[in-house]
Amino acid sequence: MSSAGNLSERNPVFGPRGKLGIVVPANNSVIEPEFWSALPKGVALYGTRIMARGDLTPDAVRLMETQVDRAVDELSATGVDVIAYADMVTTFIMEPGWNEHAVESISRKTGVACVSAWTSLRDALSTLDVRSFALGTPYPASIHALAPPFFEARGFRLTGHATLDIIAMRDVPKVDPELLRDFVRSLARDGAQAVVLLATDLPTFACLEALEADCGCPVLSSNQVILWAALRAMGVPDRLSGLGALFQR
Repeated sequence: MSSAGNLSERNPVFGPRGKLGIVVPANNSVIEPEFWSALPKGVALYGTRIMARGDLTPDAVRLMETQVDRAVDELSATGVDVIAYADMVTTFIMEPGWNEHAVESISRKTGVACVSAWTSLRDALSTLDVRSFALGTPYPASIHALAPPFFEARGFRLTGHATLDIIAMRDVPKVDPELLRDFVRSLARDGAQAVVLLATDLPTFACLEALEADCGCPVLSSNQVILWAALRAMGVPDRLSGLGALFQR
């Protein structure tokens, strides 16, 4: 057998079913490990980071956004099939319509499908026919306060909402499953069709099923809905175990 044949056997093509590229805030130590733990066989993941550190403030978010074009160019050069813009808080801080415009612009520029934390959540809520939900975030109180009006303006009813009020960006990944479970239990859920947990640096994959068992309804987290939307955008509709009702539809 030729040396080229031996090399091909030793080095199979990565991502034969699809290559997912994600734009990740640099403080985020959660989304990539969570995705790695759940990606279907044959799907590869590539991440590019944009600088974010310190406290979560509107100024820090706006500064981070200046690096998105560079990050998208890098992922495009990698040859990914889908780009996921993996940040939710920008949806509330940037001007109205910024998120949708950014997704359309990235897709038009690169020629590949693009999803974001907001468009993924929007589509997941539609798929599950959810119009009322309880909302939880880890955001500082002043930023969390921007979220309920955003959803209400889009026709959703919040049965309750609360925040862990975490100021330092690097502290959000430290939220453990027990704290998250207690937090979700504290949310007012009377009449809720789902529970929504925001932030791509909030760890949820290890406890989504337990949370759903507690709540008796679907639980949607930012990383879960991004992965769901990205896989479907690349034509990989696998039902992944452990990631809640959304992945069983």
